[in-house]
Amino acid sequence: MPAPRRRTHLRRDARRDQILDCALAVFARQGFHETSIADICVRARIARGTLYQYFTDKRAVLAALIERIVGRIIEAVQHWPRFELPPDGEWTAEHNVAFVERRCLQLMAVVFADADTASLILRMARGTGFAREALARIDAQVVSVIAADVRAAVELGVVRAFDPQVVAEFIVGGIEKIVVRALDDGQAIDVARITREIAMLVSSGLVPDERSTPPRA
Repeated sequence: MPAPRRRTHLRRDARRDQILDCALAVFARQGFHETSIADICVRARIARGTLYQYFTDKRAVLAALIERIVGRIIEAVQHWPRFELPPDGEWTAEHNVAFVERRCLQLMAVVFADADTASLILRMARGTGFAREALARIDAQVVSVIAADVRAAVELGVVRAFDPQVVAEFIVGGIEKIVVRALDDGQAIDVARITREIAMLVSSGLVPDERSTPPRA
């Protein structure tokens, strides 16, 4: 009796994800306007008709891809551990540097998870409409988490009483500027060096010393 033929088709949700994975690779390399439906189909090794079972047009593919990226980033950010003092309650400048550095690493790891995602996010930053709006949603979520960290630290009296929102926007904006410029210039992103420098810079201003008095609103 002949062996049964293996089924080669993917489940509907798996096929949709495959199309989005292939679209990400093509969009990242060629850009949205230079990419055609045919390019995506060739990469995914599917017929046009198969793609149209899931998406009405190329813009719908991009919208679904961006929504998937945004969803993954926001979910990851929401699961970041919140700011807490060490068990002994002692908070030093070294603790602060380490915490800021860890937050920067978490941010870069989730937003720039791989080269294709990083490239697409760079293009989103330059775009308009729903792409730019999606990036703004990411920014808002990340800024809110970091602002909550700063607010908690201020309330515990371990950092100066700066505006948490301003500090968070400074950190997020600084990282984005540095990384986007590196991607734009085709340079490798030295994550360890960038996060360390930002942590040292931010921490030197946040942590009060014996000669200074935290400003009060």
